[in-house]
Amino acid sequence: MGLFKKLVGDIAKTVGESLEEVSNEAKKSFQEAREEVRKNIQEAKQNQFNSDDDDDDDNWDYPLTKLSDDDDDIRIQLGTFKNGVLTIDEGHTTLGEDALEGYKKIRKVVFPSTLREIDGCFFSEHGHEESLEEVDFSKVKLLKEIPDGLFENCERLQKIDIPEGVEIIGSSVFDSCTNLRKITFPSTLKSLQSTTYECEMIEELDLSKVHLLEEIPEYFISENCDIQTLVIPVGVKIVGDEFASSKSIREVYVPYTVEKIGTLNDDEYSPEVYIYTNKLTDIESLCAYIKTLYVPEELYVYYAELLKEVDDTEVRLRKMPADKLDFYGTPVPPLTEVAKEEETQDTQEESQDTQEEILDIQKESEEIPTIQKSPGNLFSDALEELINSAAASDELTDKMKEIVLRRAVKEGEDPDEVEMVLEARFYEKHN
Repeated sequence: MGLFKKLVGDIAKTVGESLEEVSNEAKKSFQEAREEVRKNIQEAKQNQFNSDDDDDDDNWDYPLTKLSDDDDDIRIQLGTFKNGVLTIDEGHTTLGEDALEGYKKIRKVVFPSTLREIDGCFFSEHGHEESLEEVDFSKVKLLKEIPDGLFENCERLQKIDIPEGVEIIGSSVFDSCTNLRKITFPSTLKSLQSTTYECEMIEELDLSKVHLLEEIPEYFISENCDIQTLVIPVGVKIVGDEFASSKSIREVYVPYTVEKIGTLNDDEYSPEVYIYTNKLTDIESLCAYIKTLYVPEELYVYYAELLKEVDDTEVRLRKMPADKLDFYGTPVPPLTEVAKEEETQDTQEESQDTQEEILDIQKESEEIPTIQKSPGNLFSDALEELINSAAASDELTDKMKEIVLRRAVKEGEDPDEVEMVLEARFYEKHN
């Protein structure tokens, strides 16, 4: 019996050693195969990104993926890259400064709807500002900020459409875009810090949708731009010094919301300035470098008095031509007490048109939420219906937003995301 046990033990030991050898060989083979795969992928990436054959670079369409979470040295491709056009895949929310490392001669970038944040050095960190000709933000709805210097030195760009949803445009975003012709700004814009420095070909700044912006920065239109008309949007309260320095400027329009305005440019040229506001109390800086100031007839006496306070001015005060009177709608004259009462009455009458709709929305928002979500909806059916109802109204008031966001909080949704969706849908329905 003892001999039998010993024999069995020897056999088990021999089998165990053999299995260990097989296991070690298998591990070694797997590691060698894994390294070979890694090497092949790196070679493919090297050929893909760094080939001297421009035709190959422009026409390959390929995905790159990680072998595992430990393979940090193998980069994930952002999307498809063909004929110089990079289409970034849906799902990417943040694009860092090294996101374009390894790519060559990017001509156009198409951004995904999921984009929430982009680094200011996204293009410049690896030299793509030299080849970039076009950016497509048409799908983007969640991006809130264009960071400092994003398009700086992109000399081939001719047009930039800032997407709806963006609230902040940082500094130096458009600097030295020497071929840029047009910039379109979104209705959601609240803060603008950039100027058109060294944008010598620019012809149009489309601010027609803007209504939340309160300040135009100093040197907004640089002296070497080719812009002829500046229409300051309604809602702006402060206009910085030398806001329209271009020698090409012929007309400047100042809306009834402006409360403070700086110098226009220097004394080498003098555009015509049309003012619709009665909120200015000091026009000395503005008058330093203009010759003619046009105002509505109702404001003529008001500005005549202000001009008396300006020393040694040669400004000619003129009544506004009839074809300019309705440029911003009905001009706002200095208000008397009677006029204030009439304005209050008009406001009340206008608000009655939407009051019933607001009450209906409010009633719906205060009900106890029943969370039912249909396929394809971002939020619950009830919240979706509430958002769509508010978006369909003629005016998206703060009260309506409050009602929708109150419901969103009750359902545990992110109010910032809900507000962004609400504003996007309102814009889509009315534009």
